Amino acid sequence: MHYKKGEIRGYLNIATVLNVMKKNKESLQMLEKAEKELGDEDDYGLKSYLYFVYGTNYNSLGLHEQAIKYFDDAFVIAHKIKDKKEKEYRLYSIYDWKRNSFEYLGIMDSVYSNERKCMKLPMPMLYITIAERHFKRKNIDSAEFYINKANELLITKQIPMEGKANVIRALGKLSIKKKDYNKALEYLISSVNITSAARLDNGTLESYKLIAEAYNGLKLSKLENEYLKKYSVLNDRLQEEDNAAVNLLINSKDNEQAEQGKEENLIFLYIILGLVLVVVIRYFIFKFSRQWKKSKDSLMIEEVNKSESSLKRSSYTYEELIALAKQSDPSFMLKFRDSFPNLYDALILKYPDLNLNDMKLCAFLKLNFSNKQIADYDHISVRTAESKKYRLRKKLNLSRDIDLYKWINDF
Repeated sequence: MHYKKGEIRGYLNIATVLNVMKKNKESLQMLEKAEKELGDEDDYGLKSYLYFVYGTNYNSLGLHEQAIKYFDDAFVIAHKIKDKKEKEYRLYSIYDWKRNSFEYLGIMDSVYSNERKCMKLPMPMLYITIAERHFKRKNIDSAEFYINKANELLITKQIPMEGKANVIRALGKLSIKKKDYNKALEYLISSVNITSAARLDNGTLESYKLIAEAYNGLKLSKLENEYLKKYSVLNDRLQEEDNAAVNLLINSKDNEQAEQGKEENLIFLYIILGLVLVVVIRYFIFKFSRQWKKSKDSLMIEEVNKSESSLKRSSYTYEELIALAKQSDPSFMLKFRDSFPNLYDALILKYPDLNLNDMKLCAFLKLNFSNKQIADYDHISVRTAESKKYRLRKKLNLSRDIDLYKWINDF
């Protein structure tokens, strides 16, 4: 038993490292192994860890609503962990990642609530995230205050390499804001050395962009273009890997539905066999006429065909899709894809940069949802919904005078 639990924890640890390295497809495959091995085991620590790592993967792929659902599941189970230290660590990790997903979704009340809980055991990224908000508001002094607090943690705590790289990169960004470009380059190149060696591609990507900005400040256009090119190449590769991971999730859902269909067919077969047995018994007991039996068999065959036809339905009504959207059901996109396969595949083929959130917005537009409906069903503000439509329009290279709804319907 202890060996099996150690093996499961090993799978989860590897999945965590792969997620940090932006290898989400491989990370999700490792999680499937862990989940299969875990089965119905009542180990709350491992179960909470499993759901947590699923959440971090969805977060990394930009699927923040699904990520929060996994974090919530992990949170409920974490409260059942008996080891106090393990429980506190897991709860802190959940607060920290939920904070990130809520910030992406623009739900700031929840961001601040989770930040307050994280302050009990602060890590560098908490302070760096707060500093980023101050950068956006052009409060450089406040941003510097929080970056220095993050830097202090490198001295007082044992911080992983990723955390050190994040702090050094934040110091580089601060130097750019202060127009000390040479100092910024020292920090940023140091950060790249760490992230490249550890294969932390997301960190390397951010640093490339900042290095290009620093060279721009020094008027060194050749070096600026060199790092912009590095940024573009790495960004394209990471986008391809994200798309592969999202496709894995979609295929996984399809496989689950296929397995469910097999189970339903098996049950259906048992029902048919039972009916046949009843007919045979009744035939021998009551000696029904041959004509009646033929009629009965024909009726049964007709019912079987009707049931099989019903089981094979793959499209969904407009009302069913709206109901799934209102409930924020994770299967909404899968069922939309089943209902509008030509539209879905054509969009992915022509616009490969579209992520799952973009495709979800396209689905809402296809269903003719208003800005208010999009906001309600996506749990965002109306203003955020308008911003998402604006960003989608840019990705599709559509001018302002083109009606998005008409364009989607005509596509």
